[in-house]
Amino acid sequence: MKKKVGIVTLGCDKNTVDNEYLAGLLEDAGCELVVGAPGGDIVKMDAAVVTTCGFIGSAKAQSIDVIVELATRKRETGNPARLFVAGCLAQRYAGELMAEIPEIDGMVGVGQFKKIADMILTGGRPAGPVLDISPVPTVDIYRFMNRRRLDRSPHAFLKISDGCNHTCSFCSIPLMKGKLRSVSPEIILEEARQLLSDGVRELNLVAQDLSMYGMDQSKDYLLPDLIRDLAALPGDFWIRCLYYYPGLVTQEFLETLSGEPKVVPYLDMPLQHLDPEILKRMKRPFASVRIPDLIEQMRELVPGLTLRTTMICGFPGETDAHHRNMLESMSRLKFDRLGAFKYSDEEGTPAHEMDGRVDPEIRDERWHNVMQSQQPISRKLNEGRVGRVTRVLVEAYDRESELWLTRSSSEAPEIDGKVLVSNHCSLHVGDFVDVEITGAGDYDVYARIVA
Repeated sequence: MKKKVGIVTLGCDKNTVDNEYLAGLLEDAGCELVVGAPGGDIVKMDAAVVTTCGFIGSAKAQSIDVIVELATRKRETGNPARLFVAGCLAQRYAGELMAEIPEIDGMVGVGQFKKIADMILTGGRPAGPVLDISPVPTVDIYRFMNRRRLDRSPHAFLKISDGCNHTCSFCSIPLMKGKLRSVSPEIILEEARQLLSDGVRELNLVAQDLSMYGMDQSKDYLLPDLIRDLAALPGDFWIRCLYYYPGLVTQEFLETLSGEPKVVPYLDMPLQHLDPEILKRMKRPFASVRIPDLIEQMRELVPGLTLRTTMICGFPGETDAHHRNMLESMSRLKFDRLGAFKYSDEEGTPAHEMDGRVDPEIRDERWHNVMQSQQPISRKLNEGRVGRVTRVLVEAYDRESELWLTRSSSEAPEIDGKVLVSNHCSLHVGDFVDVEITGAGDYDVYARIVA
């Protein structure tokens, strides 16, 4: 009988990719996969694996909650029969997790796809739990790996590198994932071909920082080269760039962004703050870059550019004046998309030792200020889209609202709003269609099919 394995993905889209690598290994070994945690006795699981996130406090708490829930089910019902944990939280806190949750049968850190697959495939429970954590974390894709997609959406994430060489004072990612490791272009292109042949219509390039792609290798093949090679693949599909730091925004990159028809004019550029003093305290690698000038240049060279960013509220040393500067800069720069995080104090990072802690209530208030300030900006920009005709990718049909859920080049999957299309004609998931924007909300827009 086939082993039934439940796969639970928590955290970022890079974890989604990693779990699809793991799913490919398990499926190749004859396992039957169930996406998500097993619900009670509905599906009997031979094993369940949780790929965890450890980026900020709320993500760690979610990972622990899911592990504890599965551990409780295992202890009380025997479903799943075995429980495994992988990923970032395991990389940093393996000893503590093993000590506190004895129901865990095996644990690996980041990038150890074959090890966790071998643990899951081993029959029965070993003499004791297996703990296999590399002391030097690394996520290194050194060969092509068959990916088994965990959903049938028409978009997919294409991880071109992982790990990070930056030393931002608030960030624990280098502690969990190690140094930058770029994936060779041959592997990326083969993976892209596989995804496109499987019905994917949008490739979202992801990394800790796309701009650093290839910097750890020969440096004669960088992100613009990769984008051009991806765009040369046959088929009708989009390419979208996510997580590109502003320090390496080059003329060549902007020309590639605007000059390749398959590359959508969209960029996710996580700035985290807009006050120069706070950026220096954060040790951001672009602290000396004049962001207003850069954004003006980008919008000039990339017509129709949609620019997304994120802000951190309540960083140690942030004063009311710094916060006001952030809000005033947001008002001037008018980002098309903007999200915000409350500062999370992570042990082992330089910011953990900084003075000038911001009271949690003040931090929460500042977060609300940022979100409330962005709301009218977003709505006004959406209202300016009314009457325009745009191409959208059909992703799903919502029976409750009786609307098609689609996205244009201006909306990234899972983080931005939707283009909500009336259902007066038959569409299919994965279709590209032209629509006219007919109405605007704070984050979503409404549209009708153009005959």
